[in-house]
Amino acid sequence: MEKVEVQQIAHFLSDVCEGIYGGDTIPTMQQQLAEFYRVIQRLMDATFKTQDQDLKVLLASLEYRARQYKQTLEERLGVRN
Repeated sequence: MEKVEVQQIAHFLSDVCEGIYGGDTIPTMQQQLAEFYRVIQRLMDATFKTQDQDLKVLLASLEYRARQYKQTLEERLGVRN
């Protein structure tokens, strides 16, 4: 995974965090939720493929945050009880 893509994902997570606590609208949250499925899969694949241990840790921590935010969005949208 390229450094630029990692930065984009980190920025996306930051934006979602702001939206969660800033009161994003339901359509925005639905769009973000759909994006989370793609982001989490990409992070899992990249973590598995890389040999760089520092990068593995970074990618795993981003994946963990993404899963937490995804769960929060699912709860707010009533997708998951």
